[in-house]
Amino acid sequence: MGDDAVHDLIAAYALDALEPDEARGYEQHLAGCERCREELASLQATAGALAYGADPAQPPAALRERILEAARAERPNVMPLRQRSWTRPLAAVAAVAACAAIGLAAWNVSLHHDLNRTREALRSVPLSGARGTVVVAGGSGALVVSDLTAAPAGKTYEAWVIANGHASPAGTFAGGNRTLVIPLAHKLAAGAVVAVTIERAGGVSQPTQKPFITSAPV
Repeated sequence: MGDDAVHDLIAAYALDALEPDEARGYEQHLAGCERCREELASLQATAGALAYGADPAQPPAALRERILEAARAERPNVMPLRQRSWTRPLAAVAAVAACAAIGLAAWNVSLHHDLNRTREALRSVPLSGARGTVVVAGGSGALVVSDLTAAPAGKTYEAWVIANGHASPAGTFAGGNRTLVIPLAHKLAAGAVVAVTIERAGGVSQPTQKPFITSAPV
């Protein structure tokens, strides 16, 4: 396998998408390739950010009411505070706290389940026109591109999400770094394509030229 082919395995390795034999072979290459190690670190950071970028999980609507019901049920057991009368009030408070802890623990399990499903959904979509990939998690994504020269003076690179023939602006960037990670500011519907053009500084609302970087459909 040539060097270019080995380098192209970076995104798949970062997403744990390689077969065991391929992963072992890539790890041997990784041990001696500083460029791949740097790009791998960027890709893994992107994958982690996308996983935790899932929509915030809200507590179940019934959780608050269950906690309040538990508190109301314990209210008759709460006695006015007198000397040496700590036991029952403390027991009541402990019971309500326990109910709250159980409810919040259940919510926490649900939240981690949602995050795990997001991590499992991470995938990599290849690019044409540049070395890199689009990392996708659900409807969110990030463009990862390597060895892109700095944009000309007065110009900027602009990313687009193209779906059903319509291009939506998804972020601008200057280039000039070995590996760039650009979170896309527009949702990725199934079948959409990510593209990049060179536009005037500040970006435009619609592309003014043919994209020189495009992804496969997500």
